[in-house]
Amino acid sequence: MQLKVLDGNAVLQTLLAKGLEAPVDHSGIIAATGVAQVALAANLTRSGWFFQNVGASPMRLNDVAAATAAVVGGNGSFVVAPGATFPPDNFPISTAAISVMGTINDTFVIREW
Repeated sequence: MQLKVLDGNAVLQTLLAKGLEAPVDHSGIIAATGVAQVALAANLTRSGWFFQNVGASPMRLNDVAAATAAVVGGNGSFVVAPGATFPPDNFPISTAAISVMGTINDTFVIREW
């Protein structure tokens, strides 16, 4: 869970504490090949999320923009191989929308808490 606290200089800080939040399942299926879709909507109270590609083809995830195969000079997407998971340990927790791109009818598991 995210906690808002004032530090010793009276500056508002956000701390992340592992709590007992119940995970919410947002698993889905790729609707169209090569087209980014929202896997998780933006959530300012999100304190964690986890993704697994359970499809047969690689998928791309992006937590700062729409997922793309390649962006020259911009924000690229992380490639998640079939069977692989994301994010790695100690990855910053984004409260922005998480987009996914892959091959039509491939499935993914994604949860947030």
